[in-house]
Amino acid sequence: MTTLNFSIALSALVFVLFASVLVSCNAESNRKNDLATTSATSETKGLVADSVIQFLITSAAHDFRDHEPPVATDFRNVKVGYLIAPDNEKNYLLCGEFLAQEKQAWEAFATIKTSGYEQYIGSLASAFCQKATFILAVKTDLSVELKNKLAELRKQK
Repeated sequence: MTTLNFSIALSALVFVLFASVLVSCNAESNRKNDLATTSATSETKGLVADSVIQFLITSAAHDFRDHEPPVATDFRNVKVGYLIAPDNEKNYLLCGEFLAQEKQAWEAFATIKTSGYEQYIGSLASAFCQKATFILAVKTDLSVELKNKLAELRKQK
């Protein structure tokens, strides 16, 4: 092999090695970007355990039944979200509006999962809900589920 052929072969080998390193680094970078995108997407689309959603719906329904008046006759825009606590934990909440029989007006409510739950109505509920990050779930409006749960509980009373 002549010096020229050896030099060309060596250059080709270096080029192939360099190109494969670049491709490998780019593939790893794309994989990391895909993971970051997937993570961000799951955060926005968010999955909340069905048990948490059912807990919030049941808690809200119990509270509406047990603390009448106001008597809730209908619900709208009911959705699940979360607030970030000082310890960076998520506190899940159910926000929406209920039609108060006494006023024939829609009022805001918020049911927050704590060690048990807390429920607020009116302006305080609105304040919590304005600060919340809502999760785009398969069922974005949980109004029917809440109304059905409240009707079920009223029959048991």
